[in-house]
Formats: sequence, structure tokens, C-alpha cells
Amino acid sequence: MSVEGIDFLNPNRLQDGRECGVRVELRINEPDTLPGSIYASRALSISRGICRFDLLESAPNAGDRMHWHPEMPNGEGRKRLYDDELTKDPLAWLGNRLRDAVGLLRMGKVADPERFADDAAALALIADDIVTDAAAALGAFRSSPWPPVERRDERGMALS
Repeated sequence: MSVEGIDFLNPNRLQDGRECGVRVELRINEPDTLPGSIYASRALSISRGICRFDLLESAPNAGDRMHWHPEMPNGEGRKRLYDDELTKDPLAWLGNRLRDAVGLLRMGKVADPERFADDAAALALIADDIVTDAAAALGAFRSSPWPPVERRDERGMALS
């Protein structure tokens, strides 16, 4: 899982305005299969996002741009899916989804998602902690007026 606060302005759709909030992505940690002695450091390979939860708003507490991407071919979030329950209580909705990671992997078209059943069970045990982190990131954007952004990268993400 990755949880990050985002401040986004789509350079191709400036008319949509700024979106701020938190992005949570389900990712796969691939085991290291490279040869090496017992002294070799092990590589850590984390996939691009399999699915994404964007708890975004056009203004503090607007709750108007909350959506998710159950499929992300090559890590690209395509069609935004909106859900009334997500808009009503985004953090509870997120927690419920995180407790069914095998289902999310299945929706994301991961081959043989049941092979991750043990990891999914471990994720379910820490889902509340992830939701707490997401709440803190979202709260940072909701607690004060958004500061001006001096620079953005080519994707429209704010640079610090």
C-alpha cells in the first residue's frame, strides 16, 4: 500500500480546477529471485498501483471528487468510478475495501489473486492504521485554506 497527500492540477484540463486530498494505491511487493550468497542484499521490487483510491476535493471539505480506479493497466488510472457510499463516508468505505484485498486484486485483473491470501489477511489487520494515515493526509488539506503552489511537475503534481 502507498498513501500520499496530493495537490493536483491537470495541465490538460485546467478548467477542472485543482484537486487536493489523499491517494491510496494497492501495490504488489514481488519477491527477489536474483541469485546471490547469504551476504547479498535482497532487492525490493514494488509494482505500480493495481488499484487506486483518490479521496480528492475541489475545495476543503467539498467531498466532490472522491473516486477510485479498480483497474490500472500499467499503473495508469483510467476511468474514474464514483460511489455514493465513498462520498458519504470515504474513510469507512476505504477501510472496507482494504479488508478485501483479494477481491481488489481480482477486479484489477491480477492473475491468480488467491496466491496473495496471506498478504490480504495481513493487510486486513492493518487496514485501520492505513485509514488513520489517509485521514491525517486528507485532514491536512481540510484544516486550512490551500496554500499557493509555485511549481508543478509535468503531470500537474505540486512540487515542494
